[in-house]
Amino acid sequence: MDDEAANREFWHWALGAYGRPGAQAVLLALQDEHGGDVMAALWAAAAAAWDRRLTEAERTAFFARTAALRAEAARRRAERRALKTAGDPVRYAAAKAAELAAERAVAAAAPDPAAAGADAATPAMAHNLALMLQGLHPPVSSCLINRLTEILGAR
Repeated sequence: MDDEAANREFWHWALGAYGRPGAQAVLLALQDEHGGDVMAALWAAAAAAWDRRLTEAERTAFFARTAALRAEAARRRAERRALKTAGDPVRYAAAKAAELAAERAVAAAAPDPAAAGADAATPAMAHNLALMLQGLHPPVSSCLINRLTEILGAR
């Protein structure tokens, strides 16, 4: 599969996973309370969904390949949040669309999660999420990782 098709598949998987009951709340807690990156967590979860266990080198590659685009998505998110209470639904909708486009650009730049890592000899979801979420402050609790594993691991 070419990179464009792989990234499109990842993007559709990520949208579906984000839409699962409870996923949005847990992913936004990860982002807002721990400084985590939703697309990084979804990328790790997608790799696990395709039975791939990530390595530290792949974690590093993900963050390097997507750094500028993740910064742009964060900038767009801040703009959207600032407009949320401004009472201008047209500008808010435009900001929300721009943020979503920036997140999609992150997905497009990410390595193919289906080609990452090695086939998982053991369940990869908790491993991949813990790998991608290491170093956050405050640290992500095992309870939050387990909740993400439960939600995003459902097929």
